[in-house]
Amino acid sequence: MSEYVLYGGKGGVGKTTCAAATALGRARAGVPTLVVSTDPAHSLSDVFDTPIGAEPTQVREGLDLWAVEVDPEDRIGRYRGQISAALEDLEELGITLDGDDLDDVIEAGVAPGTDEAAAMDLFVDYMDDPRYDCIVFDTAPTGHTLRLLKLPDVMESAAGKLITVKSQVSSLAESVQGFLGSGGDDEPDDDGPDLDLEALQERMARVGEALRDPDRTEFRVVLVPETMAILESERLLSELDTHGVPVGGAVVNRVLEDPSPDCNRCQSRHRRHRNRIEEARERLSPPLTIVPELQEEVHGFDAVEEITGHLDGSQATDASR
Repeated sequence: MSEYVLYGGKGGVGKTTCAAATALGRARAGVPTLVVSTDPAHSLSDVFDTPIGAEPTQVREGLDLWAVEVDPEDRIGRYRGQISAALEDLEELGITLDGDDLDDVIEAGVAPGTDEAAAMDLFVDYMDDPRYDCIVFDTAPTGHTLRLLKLPDVMESAAGKLITVKSQVSSLAESVQGFLGSGGDDEPDDDGPDLDLEALQERMARVGEALRDPDRTEFRVVLVPETMAILESERLLSELDTHGVPVGGAVVNRVLEDPSPDCNRCQSRHRRHRNRIEEARERLSPPLTIVPELQEEVHGFDAVEEITGHLDGSQATDASR
């Protein structure tokens, strides 16, 4: 059983519901579990129908199930002082990163303002938290998810470049101070927030290693039975393969089953869904899990529990039925 389960896919396909249901299933099995939303449009609170904030919250008393909606702004503040200071030091000494290096730093989100960077940094905190044996991630829509998965490698590389540049700047500054006879112990300390670049580099290396470990991690793609969703899922699966992220399966959500025999529209929609599922089986490599459409929207603990019964161990209930 994987330590880390990540759900991804296009917006509006039910990733949050699947993540919540999987986390509930693990907790019901006696596994202390945390479900994390990294989607800026958080909806875990709505799905569980309970307040969830930026710190892990126990979803229900007596059940080892916790949930958190990541607030990236809190973590982004850690990056601000060190990166700004590093770039200002370079500029004052007439040194600049070349275009590619600077692009790497900005793209990596080491500079302030990238939600995905904060989410990946928090990943390490949750990995190291002894309270949880399983962490389930509800990721943002596909484009954000791909940036999220690329970030550990890019940030590790960018932090390494900044470490090298900072070392060069420090050596040059010490030489200048020695020549001029200035500087020393009376220099005021920087009061701004600080970021240990070596620690950041090590943390990102750990995240990258965990994301690629098939014994610890599985990514599940969520889609609905529509052609456009199938095509986007196919592209996402290709990207996951490129980045070496192990895929545990694909979830076809909101499938109409057992339509009323006297409802022609329901019968037509049912046939369309079965055709799309067959198309998904042909185009997508991982096994499919089918989650039926509920009579009501998934809102509240009981509704999540109903979805739980169709996930984790339900791989046999695919389109071959």
